[in-house]
Amino acid sequence: MKLADMTWEEAKGIRTAIVPVGSIEQHGPHLPLSTDSLIVESVSEFLSQKLKAVITPVIAPGVSFEHLDFHGTLTLKEETLLDEISEVCSSLRKHGVEDILVVNGHGGNRNALLRLKIPGVKYLDIIRQIPGYDHAGEIETSLMLYIHPEKVRKHAIRKHEFRFPGKGPWRTIEHSKSGVLGDPTLATAEKGKAYFERITSGIISELGHGN
Repeated sequence: MKLADMTWEEAKGIRTAIVPVGSIEQHGPHLPLSTDSLIVESVSEFLSQKLKAVITPVIAPGVSFEHLDFHGTLTLKEETLLDEISEVCSSLRKHGVEDILVVNGHGGNRNALLRLKIPGVKYLDIIRQIPGYDHAGEIETSLMLYIHPEKVRKHAIRKHEFRFPGKGPWRTIEHSKSGVLGDPTLATAEKGKAYFERITSGIISELGHGN
């Protein structure tokens, strides 16, 4: 159930809430700027059914300085993102929500989220469920072909020259002129379904709820 679709009376008695955190940033020529937000929202919707939780609107933009060389990318400072998430969680707390799950769908948000220290708030990360998670490559493109195929520009899927960045600050443009870090030509909806199930089952196990 989405919090935004409820009335204030229907929102009484909520005990568990999921706060998805995404981004508005470039994802190559074939995926929308909202890719991270769409993926984390879909994962959160699945989790809400399993956990009988309410979902807040996706918090975006996120921290995306590395992608600012590409048009359309929006970014927040880490402090701004941390403040926004903290204030959303505080609002939920005021209305009696006991358990809050902050689910992150963008790697650039991690540093801010690791500093989130609110009792009863648990931080979960989509990306760490799949080693080698890419950017607009096989994994993200497969996920989008599975959850939102209508938003994928299939005619623009092709191989790209790129190299994965190392540790420390980096700019995407220095590693990929197209913004793609991975091979989207290997993507399929079937792989997307498998990746989605791996993400959701991993998070459910992390929470100790079993499958």
